[in-house]
Amino acid sequence: MKKFFIVSIIFAFVFTTSGFSQFGEISRKPQIEVFGGLAIPMAPDEFKDYFKMGYSIHGQYVMFPSSKLGISFGAAYEPFAFDGDKMMEDIQAMDPYTDYTGVGIDGSASILELGIGVRPYLTSPEATTQFFLFGMGTYNIIKTEISISYQGIDMGSESDETKKMGVAAGAGLEMPLTETMNMIIQGLYRIIFTEDENTTFLGVTAGLVF
Repeated sequence: MKKFFIVSIIFAFVFTTSGFSQFGEISRKPQIEVFGGLAIPMAPDEFKDYFKMGYSIHGQYVMFPSSKLGISFGAAYEPFAFDGDKMMEDIQAMDPYTDYTGVGIDGSASILELGIGVRPYLTSPEATTQFFLFGMGTYNIIKTEISISYQGIDMGSESDETKKMGVAAGAGLEMPLTETMNMIIQGLYRIIFTEDENTTFLGVTAGLVF
């Protein structure tokens, strides 16, 4: 993780210095952004089938080495609820000869993400509505917990924490909301490089720019 952020900071510095030399001055001011929205599980099947749509809380600081490029430093948190009823249905379908009456499965999952990204703008700073693309390298902490009960009695639980790198890509738009704030809408496809198969989900968020 340490090497990742050192390289990222150097990367951002190179963009900043090249932006100043090319444009003379930055026509966009640095900004703080806060988002909220939905996180939709996509893969693998265990994630997509047994975890419900989650929520995304996301904040980032964006600096502008040029009028056409932003460098973002962000953090996000996505919690997902476990669909125990769906898992029990599948277990009973695979093993119809066993009586699972009274057995319950519950759980949760969450992803904490730190990232550094680039945001190339497709519109000029003077445009009322700003359109942009977005790419980011991420460091992710994935936590999962599953518990089993029988007739309401806790029979045990298992938890796991995994730390993996990932990437995210997407697009968005920014438009005036008040004289001092803008509204931003962003959609991102996130990929986390987990073992066996990548963990992916789609984030759709809206928020404020200060």
